Amino acid sequence: MTQGIAGFSANCLWLCIALTFPLTVIAGNSEGKKEVSSKFNTSFLRNGGAGVDLSEFLQGSSVAAGTYRVDIQVNRALIGRQDVDFTKNSKSGRVEACLTLAVLEPLGIDIQALRDAGKLELMAADPRRCLDLATLIEQSSIDYDVSRQQLNIGVPQASMLRSARGYVDPALWDEGVTAGFVDYNFNGRRNTINGLNSNSYFVGMRNGINLGPWRLRNDSNLSSNDHGTFFTSDRTFAQRDITVLKSQLTLGNTYTDARTFDSIRINGVLLASDDAMLPDSQRGYAPTIRGDAETNATVEIRQNGYMLYSTNVAAGPFVIDDIYPNGSNGDLEVTVIEADGRRRTFSQAFASLPQMVRRGTFRQSVAVGKYDGNSSGGASPAVGVAGLAYGLTDETTLLGGVQWAPDFTALNLGVSQNTAIGAFSLDVTQSGSIAQGERRKGQSVRLLYAKTLSTTDTTFTLASYRYSTEGYRTLSEHVTDLDYDVRHGPRGRAKSRFDLTLNQSLGGRQYGSMYLTVGEQRYWNLPGKTQQYTIGYSGGWHSMSYNVGASHALNASSYNDGASDDLTRVTLTISYPLGSGKRRANMSSTLARDSSGELSLQGGVNGSVMERDDTFYAMSVGHESVNGQSFNASVNGATPVAKINVGYGSGNNYRSLKAGASGSIVAHAGGINLGQPIGDSFTLVQVPGVAGTKIGNNAGVTTGRNGYAVVPYSQPYRTNWINLDSTQLGADVEVDNTTQQVIPRRGSVTVAKFSVKKGRRVQFELVRADGSAIPFGSSIENEQGARIAIVDPTGHALALLETDQGVLQVKYGGKACSAEYSLPERSSVQGYDRVRLLCQ
Repeated sequence: MTQGIAGFSANCLWLCIALTFPLTVIAGNSEGKKEVSSKFNTSFLRNGGAGVDLSEFLQGSSVAAGTYRVDIQVNRALIGRQDVDFTKNSKSGRVEACLTLAVLEPLGIDIQALRDAGKLELMAADPRRCLDLATLIEQSSIDYDVSRQQLNIGVPQASMLRSARGYVDPALWDEGVTAGFVDYNFNGRRNTINGLNSNSYFVGMRNGINLGPWRLRNDSNLSSNDHGTFFTSDRTFAQRDITVLKSQLTLGNTYTDARTFDSIRINGVLLASDDAMLPDSQRGYAPTIRGDAETNATVEIRQNGYMLYSTNVAAGPFVIDDIYPNGSNGDLEVTVIEADGRRRTFSQAFASLPQMVRRGTFRQSVAVGKYDGNSSGGASPAVGVAGLAYGLTDETTLLGGVQWAPDFTALNLGVSQNTAIGAFSLDVTQSGSIAQGERRKGQSVRLLYAKTLSTTDTTFTLASYRYSTEGYRTLSEHVTDLDYDVRHGPRGRAKSRFDLTLNQSLGGRQYGSMYLTVGEQRYWNLPGKTQQYTIGYSGGWHSMSYNVGASHALNASSYNDGASDDLTRVTLTISYPLGSGKRRANMSSTLARDSSGELSLQGGVNGSVMERDDTFYAMSVGHESVNGQSFNASVNGATPVAKINVGYGSGNNYRSLKAGASGSIVAHAGGINLGQPIGDSFTLVQVPGVAGTKIGNNAGVTTGRNGYAVVPYSQPYRTNWINLDSTQLGADVEVDNTTQQVIPRRGSVTVAKFSVKKGRRVQFELVRADGSAIPFGSSIENEQGARIAIVDPTGHALALLETDQGVLQVKYGGKACSAEYSLPERSSVQGYDRVRLLCQ
């Protein structure tokens, strides 16, 4: 009880000291010179403050006048690193950072607004004049952290340039360390249908090696089924930043930019702008794929015949929004493989959004190489592709490009216009080709539109229309003409195409929201057409949520005139929670019917396993008109070394067992670590000698035996904050700073290293030779002269010692003494040991 009261009193004392400091600094004047002295009234302390030494507290941090290279942070974001002069302020007498106009301009502060307000008039006469930031901008602040050489500037958002938000000085972009990795995605399933077993496996791999500024990459996959084992390599390339051009240089197998022409795969050289390097970057567009499964199914996604993605999904609706196609054009083919072997295939439109660049800036793409199609033995002519966008005004962007191959040319011209009702882009492409002795010419006109209507909360993610004349050929179609005689049958050359993606909120959860995707394509040499419609409505009532969806797919046949596969499907899903609490389970029911007469009904429950945040289960039972009764169960979770999932399904005539895992293997100077699936850029967290440390905001990510952890995603060219969960470190581990920041280049492997001290936590009772306690506020240093503790009002000090034996140096009131210590065996009862020492 006495210790508790003493601890409470000590806390109150510290609070009083902190609150009193700002009121105790007064200025004195001696011989016309102003000096700053510190006074502290100790009369309120025990015994009137007799024997109390607070000199260490009152010294504070200081810096001598001079020039220092410092990290500049604006509103907690690292902006730049540069040399800053520190000079003595004639008014306050303190040494402060000299903020000249040259220092402030790169920080994203709205300098023009300050000029318009007449606050920079004196700068015309003396550009090197030190500016008072508090006078220039109300509610601004500046502070210098000597220990970190960090100049912290606070500026209200209204005084910052909008265009500079998120900007980071390229000098701070980190190319990372030398490392190699394999990012894998494994899916396996075993089906037993009518007594016949079949096995299939898929492993998708993204392999990489980082050497200095270069990133070597390979995308490949390995698949196996009853017909054999197949290995496919999609692309192998080397890439690096070209900072001065804000571009990426790529050598090898890669895909050309698709903002001007349809993307093609080439083996050659590509130089293309990287918008992520710019302050207001337009991030890449990735489609959202919606569908539903009747059983524990596998969803496969392909583009241009190459499998991009494969995953297991539970019975019921699914949404996949983390697909990043290699090329920026080309529809996605989505295949849902049910547990009983049934397959449903539909297409997801995918194309670029309207191009817009800033006034006076360029976005370029140049590629030279050989055409590299997926088919073996096909034509592979030399090709050259160039595209350019120029910001003519704030609202208008001019577009153009040229595409060349032997016996083929294409010229593109267009314009993008930003208006009050959205962004429009209109371009025309003229092509000429010679193949199989026939000369062809034609045009293709394309209109793109994108807009978010804030007044109605409507988002047109993508709306496009394209019309091509009969003689028009894309480069890919020209290469196909070189391989095949077009007179031997129709192949379905595009005539017109329309795509639309629409999301509409109806006023919050109570009224729900709607989504709509439409795709239709017609052909010159096919009487049929391809259609894909998806419409849905979702909402909630009290704690219940519901979704109604319908889809229609019409696939034209390439072999039978006018023949097509027509399928319409309607689904209804209702879900509601069981009980209350953050990790409560949810019940759901799904009813589905399609135009072929198939009907299915499932009811199930899902939730977290043992109230964990990283492991979830789903179970359902149902009835299908094809297979009768069915049962499905699945579990998925995130571990420090991978994300895993398993599933089982059964019906009247089938059984299905599925398993999947996705993760990464990273080799680096500190060893080899297993981790969760990684992105284009990722970070290694180093906590030397400490295993099992959790990384904040990353579920399941912890340090391994070597003290490293793989944080799977980092945003390139932006400040990324890495946080340690210090609550799990234990009493004998001390971290100087639990937050680090990294600014990676694209594709880099950065390292966030935390400074850690390990030892034993000891509470010392320090007494002098006469038996009196060491004064409150005395400084305790180790043998290296580093301060490790401060004496509290009771003469005690809690310190972390890295050695079991040593000497402590105690300093107080201009005096000093030393105390030798030899620690006893560790106490198993409390988190720290207690030792009494004589200081002499």
